[in-house]
Amino acid sequence: MGGSRAGEMRLTRFLRNDAVTCEEMLSEAAARTAERCAGRHVVAIQDTTVLDSSGGGGAYLHAVIALDGEDDAILGLVDGQFLERSGGRRAGRRQARIEEKESFRWLMGADQAASVCAGAASVTVVADRESDIFEMFALRPEGAELVVRAAHDRALADGGALFAAVDAAPVAGRAGLVLAAKPGRKRRTAQMAVRFLPVALACPANGQRRDLP
Repeated sequence: MGGSRAGEMRLTRFLRNDAVTCEEMLSEAAARTAERCAGRHVVAIQDTTVLDSSGGGGAYLHAVIALDGEDDAILGLVDGQFLERSGGRRAGRRQARIEEKESFRWLMGADQAASVCAGAASVTVVADRESDIFEMFALRPEGAELVVRAAHDRALADGGALFAAVDAAPVAGRAGLVLAAKPGRKRRTAQMAVRFLPVALACPANGQRRDLP
């Protein structure tokens, strides 16, 4: 970073300056990303990465990165949330409100994507299975669509379950996905079937909020 020894020294002095805050750096990065998102079909990808996992806890960064949906070009940082874990079991997680849970970061990331990329032609937020939270769908920010890897076979409002409903839907298309080789498995191409249908999810019985749609 810095491009040269002199550049590295300037960057070091900048980061060590007490007047420079993480919040301001994130805000400036988001503002520049917003400019580049204008008029584009934006895919906002969010995920959590480990910075330090020592002692059973550690430090983590939950980042949201914007890409151009047409050519996959990286447009910039949308949001960044720093998390600290002290280790040990977190009691009462199922009974707590979503705002009190660490998983609230997924909702905050989606909200920030909709806000920062408001000038885009469209915004699609993509997240892994840890973001499969009922509130993620019920509180989806206006102006953003969600693509979430399913982790739960959710109950449907009109009866039945999500996975069975998807399995019963007609195949809309097929695509090949190359799986890299790993110990005990050769490189191969998996054939994927694409199915879709509209469903209404039933609110979980253990949910603490009764005002969700």
